[in-house]
Amino acid sequence: MSIASATFDHLWDHYVLWSAIVGALTFIWLAHHSLVYRSKDEGDSFESPDGIEVGVFPKHNDDLKLELAWTIIPFILIVWLTYYSWEPINEVWADPDDPNSIYGLECEYNSEGNKTTDKCYHTIGITGQQWFWTFDCKDLDAKICDASEYQDLNGTTVPVLKLKQGEYYLANMTSEDVTHAPWFVKFGVKEDTVPGLETAMWIAPTCESSNCGGEGGESSLILCTEYCGDAHAYMAAIVTVYS
Repeated sequence: MSIASATFDHLWDHYVLWSAIVGALTFIWLAHHSLVYRSKDEGDSFESPDGIEVGVFPKHNDDLKLELAWTIIPFILIVWLTYYSWEPINEVWADPDDPNSIYGLECEYNSEGNKTTDKCYHTIGITGQQWFWTFDCKDLDAKICDASEYQDLNGTTVPVLKLKQGEYYLANMTSEDVTHAPWFVKFGVKEDTVPGLETAMWIAPTCESSNCGGEGGESSLILCTEYCGDAHAYMAAIVTVYS
């Protein structure tokens, strides 16, 4: 799970919790009023407190305290959920030039080839085209990013993108024809690639096992989630993460 997917999972759990609380209160309220305020009179002896008559407006029976509570409490909840939802926005669309973001600034290396800081990201490129992906690792070391291999996937030759666990990547993306959308299935991140426009996506590859499955690494799929033509269903790639 990447940072983004873990954040969205936490956000989903939070929304489910509040949905359960609001749903329980609403249905308990409904059941209570349906049972307690049932008419116990029969026949013509029943008198409606609203004074319902044909062609006459019902009586205005309002409760200011109830109406204020019914308006203010949901408003506070909506404001809180809106504020709480900002957390993944700060991670998914973090400013690459903000040194205070969780990704830091672009990695720099000293004369020995080591990173000058642990909190930094690497820049890679992703290009969509009917119906395959092209990955560009720039001048990164093959231990950090490698896109030189291809692999058979259900009878289709697809590219393999190799990334390192624990590193941050900023993928600058574009399309050569129509709109595509690389979806890193296991990492929980997706963004559109638009022809004539450069978009970006943060990638934080992690493994489910501590050693990423050993020397072979852990592999997952990259799918296209924007319909892009006849072979859209076969536009895929493999991402392999190494420890």
